Amino acid sequence: MTIIEVLEQVLDNTEMAYSEATSARENLPDYSANESPKDSINNTESYLDDAIGDLQDLIKKLNNI
Repeated sequence: MTIIEVLEQVLDNTEMAYSEATSARENLPDYSANESPKDSINNTESYLDDAIGDLQDLIKKLNNI
């Protein structure tokens, strides 16, 4: 595997993790006791979204070398 292929696989896995985090947040009942887990999931989604953007940018740059 080339480094680009590895990065694309990491990107795919990160996108799947983001999707799972979104599903987890959406499936939590709307109780005040769930606010802390929802906040944690929202933070996780934010970090994953940043990682996805960074990986996409890196893959584009490597493809243009």
